[in-house]
Amino acid sequence: MANKKENCEELLKELRAYRNDMVARNYPFQQISDIITRWEMKEVKTVPDEDFLDQAEREKKELEESYQEAKRQKEERKSREWIKGYSQWKKK
Repeated sequence: MANKKENCEELLKELRAYRNDMVARNYPFQQISDIITRWEMKEVKTVPDEDFLDQAEREKKELEESYQEAKRQKEERKSREWIKGYSQWKKK
């Protein structure tokens, strides 16, 4: 998480330098300044690592359940195919 925050701070630092250069040259573009100001005013919310771990565990559980259901359906199809094949063979 710290790395993302550091990256955002670095990006803001570069944008500020770009804005300052534009102002020094008297460029009429206000958009970059508006973007920087908007991001400077935002309060960055961080999500605790525990939330990510909980979410990862839930997703892992869901994937395992999905896998088990797929295995069950595969076995069920095999069983039906075997019964169908056996029934056709028996009729001969």
